[in-house]
Amino acid sequence: MKKPAEDRRNQIVEAGLALLAEEGLPGLTQPKIAARTGLRQSHLTYYYPTRTSLVTTVARAAFDAQAEAARAVIARISSVGEAAAAIAAVTGRHERTRVLVALNQASEREPEVRQLFNDLTKILHSEFAGLLMKLGLPATDTDVEMLHALFIGLSVFDLATCRPGQQERSRAILDLLFSRPTSQALFKTAASQGRPGRHQTQSEF
Repeated sequence: MKKPAEDRRNQIVEAGLALLAEEGLPGLTQPKIAARTGLRQSHLTYYYPTRTSLVTTVARAAFDAQAEAARAVIARISSVGEAAAAIAAVTGRHERTRVLVALNQASEREPEVRQLFNDLTKILHSEFAGLLMKLGLPATDTDVEMLHALFIGLSVFDLATCRPGQQERSRAILDLLFSRPTSQALFKTAASQGRPGRHQTQSEF
């Protein structure tokens, strides 16, 4: 069984995640978390004495959830068409994008959050590389970074514009990226430049 202190900490973190999803970084304040959890601010600071400790803990929970969600989505993909549709659907989940954008802002002042971002990037790159290989596409470092950058760009653009039909447009863009022969031209960029891929070995000569 969870101890009361652990329950309180989890309650605070969940409130922080909800506020980030609803209001962005400005919403992550002690008064708002205290109001949402029913705790006094003095009790809140008992569990998280500094804003840094609170933001870092909330960030870790957000990034863990993001990594698990990515693994779950990618595990269900078995074709290029499914990949474009599944990734496009994720780009439309504004609450997740809003949380990551807010934590990106926080990382400018919080080195711990920046390190967590770097850790998440490594995980996502590994998952994207596995997806590309599963689809029979090249998975060089550049290929993976391009897919990741496109995913982030589409997610932020969707959040910023909220245009009707944006998910369909995102899927069309991803279809273009994944489809042959276009994908062959795009995904072989790194190889043509002589850069070793994430799952390629350096020549011994």
